[in-house]
Amino acid sequence: MNTKTLDITCDFDHVYRVRMDDGNTKAVPSVTSIMKDVGYYPWVFSEKKDDGEVSFPTEAEDQRKTAAMRGTEVHKITEDMDRENPVGPVDIDILPYVNAYKTFREENNITITEIEAFVHEESFWYAGALDRVMTINGTPSIVDIKTGQELDTTGIQLAAYQFAWEKMGGGKGLARFALHLKPNGNYKLVPYQSREDLPNFLAAVRVYHFKRRNQKK
Repeated sequence: MNTKTLDITCDFDHVYRVRMDDGNTKAVPSVTSIMKDVGYYPWVFSEKKDDGEVSFPTEAEDQRKTAAMRGTEVHKITEDMDRENPVGPVDIDILPYVNAYKTFREENNITITEIEAFVHEESFWYAGALDRVMTINGTPSIVDIKTGQELDTTGIQLAAYQFAWEKMGGGKGLARFALHLKPNGNYKLVPYQSREDLPNFLAAVRVYHFKRRNQKK
């Protein structure tokens, strides 16, 4: 693949930086930050004040942060598993999700070709990280690992990754799946096939950049 080096900053909004031809780096918004900005995630506008400002109930915000931290930890462990790195003691709250991933690997014939692959789309100017590119029972696929609820927006997220992956020279026509790891130790492989997913993301990224151009005026 023809890729540029992406330097990742470790902030909550997953801001990426891409190294340009002159050696300098330039910030690139992530797929998820774009989708959050335009309101594609249901919790973004879950509660509003009278003045239109978004307000999160403390309990809901805490639950969201806990879920995000859980997802991050599960991603680290599953990455170590797939890279055949040593995996240390697993927290009891995380263990069912790890066991679900183990079961997925045992019950399916998989070949992993990319792990946490960074993608960057120059025309629409966004970036992201693919959890996995793998062949599942003979089907070449882009897979996003999830520990939360099933959402239609996952299809949009995956379509954005796939579009950038193909523009960078990756394989075309890959299937899109979310691998949902469940708290009971089970898993569910959810396919996303809507042709509306990519147009919906490209509309979002246009709005995202339009807002920022106008903020500078």
